[in-house]
Amino acid sequence: MNISCDRVRDLASGFVLGALDPAEMDAVREHMTSCAQPHPELREMGGVVSYLGGSLDPVEPRTNLRAAVMAAIQADLRSRSPERVAAVAEPVAVAEPQAPLVLTVLKPAHAAGVISLARVRGLRTRRAAVWITRAAAAFAIVSLVGYAVAVQSDLNRAHESQDHANTVYSYLQLPGARWAALTPQGGNKGVGDAVLLPSGHVAVWLHALQPTKGDEVYMVWLSSDSGPITKAGWFTVDDRGEGFLTMVNVSPSDSLWLMVCREPNSTVEKPTGPAIVTGTVWLYSVPEATPTR
Repeated sequence: MNISCDRVRDLASGFVLGALDPAEMDAVREHMTSCAQPHPELREMGGVVSYLGGSLDPVEPRTNLRAAVMAAIQADLRSRSPERVAAVAEPVAVAEPQAPLVLTVLKPAHAAGVISLARVRGLRTRRAAVWITRAAAAFAIVSLVGYAVAVQSDLNRAHESQDHANTVYSYLQLPGARWAALTPQGGNKGVGDAVLLPSGHVAVWLHALQPTKGDEVYMVWLSSDSGPITKAGWFTVDDRGEGFLTMVNVSPSDSLWLMVCREPNSTVEKPTGPAIVTGTVWLYSVPEATPTR
């Protein structure tokens, strides 16, 4: 049975628990031997399973849960055959009232085995408890993995913001660095910093921007010494409202004017959207320049 990568991800929690039916277990194994795509969810969920198995104590099912399982088993027995209906609903008349009621199971071969009804009920109860435990464990695994992914995402974003701040501050410490504050225009929100190095490297760091949607980008346009406006680069913004861009080979002229516009896509060759923020990096140094936050 061939299955897709998406189906493997759906079955991951059941696979690591061994809770799938044999056909699905074989299908996942077969997919993993031939698929070139990574499936980190199996490794992550497998790690949680081993942790749960080693750190959590077995829990005795509640009394009402056991009663509900037994009721479900009895209902299942009644639905299977008239003989079992009679076996469950009415006592069986036997020669000796003290003798336990038994079920005779005919084997395919010539021999026959005898299993007590109490043992059958016990096996069904334990099997139902095992499946309930597996389902609860699968739910816990999915919840833990989802929480871990969310926490890791937040950490990655925090590290990314810190990297941007470190870049701007490191630029400012270099000899000949020039800084400009980027201020909002036309009632828009957004503030930030631009740092120009004598080498022609420029770092732009912005905050409080509206998130981009679809193909939208924030485009950085430059003009050296009041010359023609040129396209320098672009970036997208998520719900943090933060944008960052580094550029190279920018002319370290007496004045460098920057404009950031919200554009419909990254292929535009001239400004079409409104100016969100602007600023000018002048030749003279700004005393005690301090980047905005």
